Amino acid sequence: MIQSKIDKIFVVRQLRISDYEKTDKEPRPRKEDGRVTKWVNIKNKGEEFAFKIVGEEERANVQNQVTILKELHDWQNITRIYGLTCEGNKWFLVSEWAEYGNLREYYITYKDRFDLRLKLRMSLDIARGLNFLRAVEIVHRDIRAENILITLHETAKLANFKLSRSLFAPTLNQRQNLERVRYCAPELLERAHNFKYDHKCEVYSFGILLWEIAEERTPYKEYTDIVKITDLVRNKKYRESFSKDSRMPSSFIELSTKGM
Repeated sequence: MIQSKIDKIFVVRQLRISDYEKTDKEPRPRKEDGRVTKWVNIKNKGEEFAFKIVGEEERANVQNQVTILKELHDWQNITRIYGLTCEGNKWFLVSEWAEYGNLREYYITYKDRFDLRLKLRMSLDIARGLNFLRAVEIVHRDIRAENILITLHETAKLANFKLSRSLFAPTLNQRQNLERVRYCAPELLERAHNFKYDHKCEVYSFGILLWEIAEERTPYKEYTDIVKITDLVRNKKYRESFSKDSRMPSSFIELSTKGM
């Protein structure tokens, strides 16, 4: 069943497990992708790949993510997906390797390197990725720090397209969790209304992300309750403010606050 689905929906590259070898003894401990392991091409050790186990419960979601990523395969600020492969009964989704993990992992681990120049460059990378999605009329629907991966040359790329849809597809009911709510546009936090998710919602999430890049902190970090954050953002119009020592250009701050 799964093989026939894969044959129909995924033709980016034919992959054979025998062409690769694992370099990590254990999967890297990442919050979003806890089962991601680094592999290399046997013939070219410089080619590094991320192998993510596709569990049985996830296979129903593979079709949407793969269909979206086929359209975005070679854009520089979108994480590249190379294909699916298997070893016995175990299936892997193969993508490019993100040496530095996600954006939040990066600014926590490499705080001394995350200077103004790099913050601006990564912000531009993310903006370019979002602009490309807008051009091809796709909405990501889950823009947040964990879904921005940092590759070898410290390039920021959009990742995790599980919830992505065509702009014109019906907006599906999306179950919110605490981490998504931190970046969620206020109009989407009202359960009584059925708002159409569009690029304006992504711009809001991008504004929150710019604040996080500047401050190197999780948005609304002191709040661990969805209802509390919803009340602050939707009803009280509260937004995180930039600290006096953020050192970000005024144009950057203005862009962020306009988005929010």
